[in-house]
Amino acid sequence: MRSFLTAVFVLSCLAASTQPAHATWGVGANLGLTIHNPDGPGDDVTMFAIPTQANAFASIKPGLRVSYTGNVKTNHEGFLDLSYDRQSSDGDHLSTLRLAGNYQYNFTMSGSPRPYVTFGVGMFHEGFDTGGGDLGATSMTFGGGFGVGFPVSDKAGRIRVEARMDKLDNADDDGFPVIGEATVIQIGAGFDLWFR
Repeated sequence: MRSFLTAVFVLSCLAASTQPAHATWGVGANLGLTIHNPDGPGDDVTMFAIPTQANAFASIKPGLRVSYTGNVKTNHEGFLDLSYDRQSSDGDHLSTLRLAGNYQYNFTMSGSPRPYVTFGVGMFHEGFDTGGGDLGATSMTFGGGFGVGFPVSDKAGRIRVEARMDKLDNADDDGFPVIGEATVIQIGAGFDLWFR
């Protein structure tokens, strides 16, 4: 599975680099509400964040988004969602890292708002470092969603409203559970600035 994901990533990078004439890069942020439903024991957790971040308590929706589209109509879009969060207290450290590659199809409409569908796959890493030792594990995430993009400022940017569901696999460190399997539902908004 890892070699397959590596091949997909390399091919995506090659495809992106072959269309420089009409390339558009974007950077943006994600905001929103996250509901974390553990598949095993544990309570549901609801979070609201501006910007959204990956953390050990509930969210796997990163706050930073880097986008690329290789054509003028911008129907096909690829983007990376990423975030890193580190919390420290009295010599103990908790860190989370989330990186996901996504594809988004933006439907062509006669008006300004553009509905879209998106899906992607990524990784979620969680690590604990205490005076008594450390634990860490990396889990796979995958999911998809739908939304609507509203162009702003003569199409130099976009505001997004979306709903998404992701599956978080479990992961352990030498048999000790670190990340529990869960379904994560996210309702949020975001914005992108385009660089042409």
